[in-house]
Amino acid sequence: MTLRRIAFVDSWLQAVATGSGTAVAIGGLGAALQKLGHTVERIAPPPDRLPLTLRRILFNLRTIRALRRAPFDLVVGFDIDGSGFALAPNKPYVVSIKGVIAEEMQHEGGRIRALFEVLSRIEGWNARRAERVLATSDYCRRMIHRHYGVAWERIAVVPEGIDLPRWQAALQAVPPRCDARPTILCVARQYPRKHVADLIAAAPKLLRRLPDLQLHIVGDGPEHANLVQQATALGLTERIRWSQNIGFAALVEAYAHADVFCLPSRQEGFGIVFLEAMAAGLPVVSTSAAAIPEVVVQGATGLLIAPGDINALAGALFILLSETERRTAYAARSQERIARYDWQRIAEQFVEAVRPQMDTDGHR
Repeated sequence: MTLRRIAFVDSWLQAVATGSGTAVAIGGLGAALQKLGHTVERIAPPPDRLPLTLRRILFNLRTIRALRRAPFDLVVGFDIDGSGFALAPNKPYVVSIKGVIAEEMQHEGGRIRALFEVLSRIEGWNARRAERVLATSDYCRRMIHRHYGVAWERIAVVPEGIDLPRWQAALQAVPPRCDARPTILCVARQYPRKHVADLIAAAPKLLRRLPDLQLHIVGDGPEHANLVQQATALGLTERIRWSQNIGFAALVEAYAHADVFCLPSRQEGFGIVFLEAMAAGLPVVSTSAAAIPEVVVQGATGLLIAPGDINALAGALFILLSETERRTAYAARSQERIARYDWQRIAEQFVEAVRPQMDTDGHR
């Protein structure tokens, strides 16, 4: 294939600590495509003091002229991004949807739900205007078709990925673990749909059987204050370590020094943190909701329980914390499975999915 110049239209938060897996995914795909020889240019708004949603909408309205003039062979918009260009595209246009806002808003309420309603309408319109729509999972593909009415055959699945060589090198550089107490790690942008509160609710049940148990919760978000309050009310202040904003090296160390990874989310378009856990050889405890069973293999790389079942969550965590041989077996299976998600493989899948668009002459 001829090497192409690709525009990534992306107004989302770029810092991993604030932008969650979306920031990781977009950056990882761009870097992998460049390794394949393509040129990838990120089109993003300059920093300002406007509220995030207003900044994103204004940015999209202002991108039309710049994108139409620039000599790109392919324009890729993420979620609502690119909707300004979609008004009058003059070159091949693909939309990559990371989370399906119309589905995410089912787990929100009040002002946030009202905002998501507006954003979902923009995202749906954006997807319907694209020549090709990329979903991160079969679950997302179904939701895009259901909520936005995009024809099934126009939606392709391209999973998220992980920079496996970088993770492997970083894991090897982690200092030895000094604390032998059983440790559960949770990494998440703390939205209501992540249900980190379920993990905290399960902790007292586990402490009755594992009195040395420790929880390490990494991430920040709108639910953080509520989670801290819940933990305090349950008397877990000394049992939970909170890490809101940490760098890559500290994040890798958190995975390397844990025994089990847990995120009892009820809505995941994919879940990059599950790839990170597998890369680190951690067994996963999560739920059977949304796209999670597509990433975490029940009984092979982790245990999946019904969403909201606190007793089952505590039980699954106890099994993995107390059975060393099972953890070792799951780690081995994870190492086998994680190779399929290396970013270079995912970039090749991306190119194949958009090949009809990339093989045009760049004009419409």
